[in-house]
Amino acid sequence: MTHSIYILAGLILLLGFILGRLFRKVGLTEVLAYLFAGFIVGPILHFDVPEYFGPITTSVTLALVGYIVGLTFSFEFLKVMGKKVLIILIVEVIITSLVVLVFVYLLTKNLPLSIILASLAPATAPAGTIAVLRDLKARGTLTNVSIAIVGLDDAAGIIIYAVGSAGTKMLLGGRMTLATSILHPTWEILGAVVLGLGIGLAVSYITRKIYIRPERILVIDLVIALLSWGFADLLGVSTILTCMIVGTVVINFSEHTGNRSRETIDRIMTPLFILFFAVIGMEIDFSRLSSLWALVIVYCIGRSVGKIIGCGLGGILSRSESKITKYLGIALLNQAGVAVGLAFLAAQELSKYGLGSTIITLMATTTALFQIFSPLGTQYAVKKSGEGKI
Repeated sequence: MTHSIYILAGLILLLGFILGRLFRKVGLTEVLAYLFAGFIVGPILHFDVPEYFGPITTSVTLALVGYIVGLTFSFEFLKVMGKKVLIILIVEVIITSLVVLVFVYLLTKNLPLSIILASLAPATAPAGTIAVLRDLKARGTLTNVSIAIVGLDDAAGIIIYAVGSAGTKMLLGGRMTLATSILHPTWEILGAVVLGLGIGLAVSYITRKIYIRPERILVIDLVIALLSWGFADLLGVSTILTCMIVGTVVINFSEHTGNRSRETIDRIMTPLFILFFAVIGMEIDFSRLSSLWALVIVYCIGRSVGKIIGCGLGGILSRSESKITKYLGIALLNQAGVAVGLAFLAAQELSKYGLGSTIITLMATTTALFQIFSPLGTQYAVKKSGEGKI
């Protein structure tokens, strides 16, 4: 049965609003309510969702999330936090990959599978983390570092995946081409940086020359985010990284526009987040756990342990505040976005070795689990650090 997309969107927003209020009353983040709204509409009510609904909702939301994250990277912020964030990011990514590698290998004794899953593990979903921080009205150093880390995790995830994919193919005896092992990931990252710089500088120049009335700034924000995402997708470079670079350039070269944009976009994010997380909730299928439950549990534990230890060690090495050392890893458990995208890429590249279906099933299931439980971790970290306002 085909349902009207208007009824579908309206029902999701209504359920998200009602469940959000109920979840808030029992002390839970509204992000979980949005996921549950999608689960009700999809697996429970079996709405027939148009195939374009998910991709469009996801792309628009992530484009704006990427742009917002970029708008936090002012020169002032990078000067104060840049070195610490870089140290924490490097340590966290390496430790998370190593822990997942060891955990998965001890269970499966399959080194190629262990390497590819380890290379997919570090990436953090920006939308989920940002949504919880926004929901709790979080402010402070832990919040700022969390936003910075999830913003940079996209690039780090692509780099780690490139290394892991090359190593996996080498072990499996596959023939690696220069394009797949070096040029493709390099193009994804550097292409996104160049494109983001170009768009960001153009936007900064134009907005300094032309006065934009307050009621029209949202139009400009949507134009910037959607065109950035669209051109990145067309050129085959990292879409969310492109949007982040654009935001970074705008906040540093047209600060007034950047600040106004951040405030304006924030006002429309709630309905977008409801739709975004509902789309994920509609895709949750717990029957996938039956065939890979042991591997799913080991991967989730390994990734969580790696994140917590990696962020803690990174915080110590960077001489960060104790609340960052204690709680940052717990705040960054969310998995989606680039991890799922890279999983699809890995499945295509390794399908002839019999690993494709395993990777897709595992990443889809673990992403669903992290989407359900990680908001609680972020909420716990924010409240324990004293940065939550609600």
